[in-house]
Amino acid sequence: MQDIEIQAINNYQANIDFFKNHNEIVYNRLMALETLLENQTFTPKYDLIYEEGYFDVVEIASGDKLYNTNSLEFSKQIVESINLKKDSQSFRSLRKINFEEEAFNKLKDANSYTTFANTAEIYSLYHKNIPPSTHMTEIDKYIFLGVGLAFHLPQAIEKFDFQIIYIVEDNLELFRLSLFTIDYKKALTGRTSYFSIADTPSEFRARFNGFYTNAFFKNTYIKFHLFSSAYASKIEEIRSILIGRPEATYSHNRILEKSRRVLEKINEEYKFLDLRKKENDTYFQDKPWLVLGAGPSLYNNADWIAKNQDKFIIIAAFTALNTLKRIGVKPDIAVQVDENLYTTNEMIEKLGDLSFLDDTLLFFSASISPELFNVFKKENIYLHEDRTKYKLAKSTLTVSSVGDTIYALALIFNTPNIYLLGIDLALGADGSSHTPDHFKTRSIQQAKLENKQTDDFHLGDTIIQAKGNFQSTVNTTPLFALSIPVMNNFTRIYKAPHQTIYNLSDGCYLEQTVPTHIKDISLEKDLNKQHIRKEFQHYFDALSTTQLEEKEIDGLYCRKAQLHDYYTLIKKFQNSSYIDSERFLASVIILAQEMINHECIFEIKDIMTIYYMNITPYIDDFFHTKELKNKKKFTKKFKHILVKNINKIVKTYDEDLHRLNILQEKKHSQVKT
Repeated sequence: MQDIEIQAINNYQANIDFFKNHNEIVYNRLMALETLLENQTFTPKYDLIYEEGYFDVVEIASGDKLYNTNSLEFSKQIVESINLKKDSQSFRSLRKINFEEEAFNKLKDANSYTTFANTAEIYSLYHKNIPPSTHMTEIDKYIFLGVGLAFHLPQAIEKFDFQIIYIVEDNLELFRLSLFTIDYKKALTGRTSYFSIADTPSEFRARFNGFYTNAFFKNTYIKFHLFSSAYASKIEEIRSILIGRPEATYSHNRILEKSRRVLEKINEEYKFLDLRKKENDTYFQDKPWLVLGAGPSLYNNADWIAKNQDKFIIIAAFTALNTLKRIGVKPDIAVQVDENLYTTNEMIEKLGDLSFLDDTLLFFSASISPELFNVFKKENIYLHEDRTKYKLAKSTLTVSSVGDTIYALALIFNTPNIYLLGIDLALGADGSSHTPDHFKTRSIQQAKLENKQTDDFHLGDTIIQAKGNFQSTVNTTPLFALSIPVMNNFTRIYKAPHQTIYNLSDGCYLEQTVPTHIKDISLEKDLNKQHIRKEFQHYFDALSTTQLEEKEIDGLYCRKAQLHDYYTLIKKFQNSSYIDSERFLASVIILAQEMINHECIFEIKDIMTIYYMNITPYIDDFFHTKELKNKKKFTKKFKHILVKNINKIVKTYDEDLHRLNILQEKKHSQVKT
């Protein structure tokens, strides 16, 4: 028994040294707990016991045991349950996409702005040959959801040779006990490991995203083990993260089209706002902002907004305008980021007479549907970029929704007091998604999620729970939930110490905001709106430019050099030959990495990153399917498809870039000389 105790203590110290050298966050948390235990300021809930030749954990208060059986045998059974079947104990991170023959024939020859035009052939080839019931040849990435005393970890890692591992344990005290029982250094040396130990939801998300993006081409199916039902909520969290991943929600072709639209607005000399934080600007010092989204709380508090409209600068999402028009409120600033042509036309039609916006300044994403530019005066329009960088960083604001945008703008322009309303990011009590005046409002009533690990998870129609602003939890959807980390990040980036954010919405909680009920708001002073609106134009004009500056023009030439490098890489890939499918796969990954890691960090790099993150997992899984026969014959097919579509994407971006007036002018001047 004494030898067992000595071995356990030695294990613990070796593991502490391992985390000290390899994971500072986990090490610091363990040391903090150790200090509390030594100072007796923390009462342990669990104790490590050894009986009948194995370790177990006992809950001190109840006497209940974690394993209540032979933990070594239990761990062997865990390892035996791990298998290579794709649709067993796995997350399918990419949605299954099939095409009817007629649609497929149109897509494969469509331009690169068309959704699935550059991916349809890859998806189709994959799904025709690889059913979900097939088996992997190897498991490279693995997730342990809960570890217990972790006996199964080294056994599973050795048996299956996992290369990238994500270890999740919410209970720091339990995790500490596992340090006495296994050697983490021995198990993980030579592998890449990620730990989520006693993390907050945002920390868990960040760690998972790090795990996910490492060797992203291995992500078609990600296998996992659930230690106990206590960790079942992690399955839902991961599925929510997967459907909210940037490459899942924003395709490469959308950024390609976005880039073209931004270039058109630069050519037309629209005003681009400088969105760098105005740290010393006091223009809005005595002008509180009311930030209005189109959530259910907008409708519920419409009378209060109408009564108090002159006490605030009102910045509103375009989706909130129908409600504001109905109650006679004219926003000072209206914001739109939606690029969809159909929904834009539908919204304009529902709004009807737009004259109530004649004095409103319009802050648009430069890539919104062109139809919206045709119905408003150019002098009232101010633009920013989203995911493109033609104006470098000063006009770029990467957002997931219009709610994110209006919130960020309020922070950037430095007003001390910001009031949020209608930014619920949650469903109303009746399941409503938006104010009833919203042109797309609907009621989402869904049964509780079924625990099917490989079912598709839908952005807009799945109900999940989140921390509430006034309630402990609220019902929301993955689509709404995407905005929460974005807005919290804007808070961390832009919020100054003198700024206070009052959240009046009966929806999700947002970091560093003050949950405040409408009845508790008391503002006596009315603003001189007529005078302010006259000043507004001069203020924002001074923050805007209509021409590319010298550094921005330099960026265009960096893009041209990048395109030259890309063409060279594609040609090299096209001319290469392969002995087998593994060498072909290696060449695909090398091509992807060289394009993604290019030193020039503009739009085409992001476009290709998203493209490769969506297609290389299919290709890798295709050739690592145990049942696939004659793999070599498929390498030529994939190579042809890749060369065709990568060339098409790069050429489209190249042609759009060279439509810029300034490059046309430079070209003509060079020809004359």
